[in-house]
Amino acid sequence: MRSLFLTLLTTTSLLAYKPTPLTEGQKAPDFKLPGVDGKEYSLKNFAGGQALAVIFTTNHCPDAIASHGRMVDLVDHFKGKPVRFVAINSNSPKGLHPPELGWTVYDDSFEDMKLIAKDSGFNLPYLYDGETQKVAKAYGAVATPHVFIFDADLKLRYNGRIDNGRRRVGPVEKNEARDAIEAILAGKKPEVVKTRPVGCTTKWMEKAGMVAGEDRKWKAQPVTVEVANAATLGKLVANKGRSGMRLVNLWSTSCGPCVAEFPDLVKIYRQYSWQEFEFIPISLDPAGDLDKVARFLKKNHCGLSPRTKPYLEAEKRTTNNYLFDGDTEDLAKVIDPEWDGALPYTMLIGEEGKVLFRHSGVVDPLTLKKKIVEQVWKKSGE
Repeated sequence: MRSLFLTLLTTTSLLAYKPTPLTEGQKAPDFKLPGVDGKEYSLKNFAGGQALAVIFTTNHCPDAIASHGRMVDLVDHFKGKPVRFVAINSNSPKGLHPPELGWTVYDDSFEDMKLIAKDSGFNLPYLYDGETQKVAKAYGAVATPHVFIFDADLKLRYNGRIDNGRRRVGPVEKNEARDAIEAILAGKKPEVVKTRPVGCTTKWMEKAGMVAGEDRKWKAQPVTVEVANAATLGKLVANKGRSGMRLVNLWSTSCGPCVAEFPDLVKIYRQYSWQEFEFIPISLDPAGDLDKVARFLKKNHCGLSPRTKPYLEAEKRTTNNYLFDGDTEDLAKVIDPEWDGALPYTMLIGEEGKVLFRHSGVVDPLTLKKKIVEQVWKKSGE
């Protein structure tokens, strides 16, 4: 019993880890981290200027994503001046629950850092601390984004948010980071030396146990499938009265490409399940193969996210998994007249049945996710 108590106590303390940010006047801790450009960096690589901005950011957090353009603008604003900039991703992929990636096409891995740095036009080194998270803990990075600004002696003069933009993309009213750097360059003390770095918490690797627990819950969900006719499926694709997205996939257990791509589609559903997003697989197996289809769906953990269930309840449905029984010509008329009959066939349906994306054959997950994220950010800006 004592052993169990100590284990629980230790686990609780790890999960309750709370970073303590550096305070004004403290020296910048040293580091040695790999960058997305293939180089290795330490603090000395950013010394020698009159000011240094260390920005903790990440690939997945909506607050961080929205700030990336403004971060690039901040670097451009001081181009040619003695200011150094570096961005650091300290998130551990082990501490990330899949739906937390619902605002991005990328995860927080080092490889995906290279992709987002290219997509977002990063004009400053982007370093990876997710392997040990020692740098985030040394600086006390609370959230993403969180910026620490130092003077020529590498003493902290400001820490907090970059600006007041939060999840907005575009101009902001306040830019405390820029103002702090301007003051330092002018030999003055910044008027504001501390703000709250509002954003996503750092994803500590100590959360791996919680993430594993959520994974077990997902895999333990009941998986159901029902036989449906063209009229029933046509209503789902029409998406009447709903502003959310529906990912529709025509497939079959006898179709090799369908079977190969299906796990990726389930992962995509799980990733965006915190959005108003549904996955509706429609099997074209013979009606007598309902049990075979059910076994395949269970093997691939194609259950229902708790956030999806209210949509079903509103439409008096009990599942999102269907096996079509009827004439495929009738199905084509209500699903998509452009469907050529080949499997797999994937469609992303938007508000009032608008087709946002369609693809015949194995879909590229990255291309599909970019279409989904485009809609996520479009809706968030409304």
